Amino acid sequence: MRKSPLRAFGAATGAALLAMGAMATPASAAPATTEIQILGFNDFHGRLEATGTPPVGGAAQLAGMINAKRAENPNTLVVSAGDNIGASPFISAVQQDKPTLEFLNMIELDVSAVGNHEFDKGFADLDGRVDDLADFPYLGANVYKGGSPALDESFVATVDGVKVGFVGVVTEETPSLVSPDGIAGIEFKDPTTEANRVAAKLKAEGADLVVLLAHEGSEATDCAAVRNPSTDFGKIVNGASADINAIFSAHTHQAYSCSYPVTGLGHERAVLQSGQYGALLGQLNITLTDGAVTAIEAENQPVSGFTPDPDVAALVAKAKDEADVVGSVKVGEITADITRAKNADGSENRGAESTLGNFIADVQFEQTKTAGRGGAQIAFMNPGGLRDDLLKGDDGVVTYADLAAVQPFANDLVTVTLTGAQIKSALEQQWQPAGSSRPYLHLGVSKGFSYVFDPDAAAGSRIVRMTLNGTAIDPAGTYRVTINSFLASGGDNFAALGEGTNRTTTGDNDLTMLVAYVEANSPITADTAKRAVHVKDAPPVGGGGGGDDPGLPVTGAATTGIVTVGLLLLIGGVVAAYFARRRRVVLTTPED
Repeated sequence: MRKSPLRAFGAATGAALLAMGAMATPASAAPATTEIQILGFNDFHGRLEATGTPPVGGAAQLAGMINAKRAENPNTLVVSAGDNIGASPFISAVQQDKPTLEFLNMIELDVSAVGNHEFDKGFADLDGRVDDLADFPYLGANVYKGGSPALDESFVATVDGVKVGFVGVVTEETPSLVSPDGIAGIEFKDPTTEANRVAAKLKAEGADLVVLLAHEGSEATDCAAVRNPSTDFGKIVNGASADINAIFSAHTHQAYSCSYPVTGLGHERAVLQSGQYGALLGQLNITLTDGAVTAIEAENQPVSGFTPDPDVAALVAKAKDEADVVGSVKVGEITADITRAKNADGSENRGAESTLGNFIADVQFEQTKTAGRGGAQIAFMNPGGLRDDLLKGDDGVVTYADLAAVQPFANDLVTVTLTGAQIKSALEQQWQPAGSSRPYLHLGVSKGFSYVFDPDAAAGSRIVRMTLNGTAIDPAGTYRVTINSFLASGGDNFAALGEGTNRTTTGDNDLTMLVAYVEANSPITADTAKRAVHVKDAPPVGGGGGGDDPGLPVTGAATTGIVTVGLLLLIGGVVAAYFARRRRVVLTTPED
């Protein structure tokens, strides 16, 4: 990964001037104190346009803020902790995030960690197309291929004679967050171990200051909780060696600025994360005395009220014009909002059933149910693949841009054969492994399939029963199930879905199928009925509740209970028949 020729020339010129200055100035006249500024952001996700009034964030305003900060202190470096691209809004996604990478080049981003979303289109795309477009190095010290580092591990910049080293790592959960097929042969090692290894190497090579760019972060914002050693990020904070002076974090889209004492470091270590989407800019003010770091001040500042950079503004305007041409085309209509599940504060909730999740599953089922297109009987949709809501607005019109905002990944659709037992296992895996960033991920399911669950039951026993069109799912039976390529590779820890056999593809991806469905079926009214029922709300099996849920075949204790009840009823019937016969005999006997 390389710098642009212009920036390489600038760096060489600066080094030459520094050398000339060193020859012309006595060593005793060199300043004892140096102030370096490092500006950082994370999880930008192609958010090129500002939002709100007054406008917050946006590429042009973020660039303008960086310009202003550089004017205050020329000893400035600009960094990112990853997820610059991927899961982007339509303006960037429709052009495969090329405008976002051009923006990062324009602000002269010095270095970035890789985020999990940099792997959305696979390692080959990151190592090829993305690398070719980026004038900055992407670092991933814990990313290995064939037993060797697969990406650059570190980067060193010299600022006013100070050697500043950067190490980049990405969350170890990346294999469950991207399509496994795209990272075949890639290993994600422990980020703390690899960060410490590379930091020690940088120090040994003369780095005066080492900053860790970690695409991992805290779900909490309280500084005591940020360093909780039981969390993945807490392990990094507590386990990072004294060779690391500061940590820029990412991935959880939270905002915090903390500092912690570290034995042998000589100053408190700054640990910060700057929210998401370029709405905040993190700032480290680092003081070095006689070449040693003596203090670091850290804060997050809102990206608001700054003069937009005109060149970046022109880039955004051009990208918007090009996206608008494609995106403004009407595809169809909806009669009401079709939304993701929401928390009380209105934010997305991936742990609850949603109308949109089920609707997308319906779309994918309908588009693959014929024999020539997969012969699907069921479809599942992962909540993380839904990135926006479909809102009716004033006229109900749905455009290409609206649909692309809902499904920006353009995953291929795959129809596979799964047994009933594997389907049950997949539903059980909605309860994620211990330590996952989200404890539960609710799959959208297609109409005709339903299930009853008990969240309080033991792991592996939470799915009480399942039905397809009113018939109990047979654990030994086989079913054709449509899923996107992310789930078909076992993504989001749904390993059971990765076990599917007899794979069939149509050549269409999830977005093209959604477009085709909306075009053919407008105006659309999504089904809002629940397809996952809590056991306490479920009618008894065959219990006159009007439902179509006869449930799974019953075994074990349930079978014993049914047999016992049946025997009691049989005995009762025999006894009743005996006494009825005696009564008939008595009535026909003469009273004398």
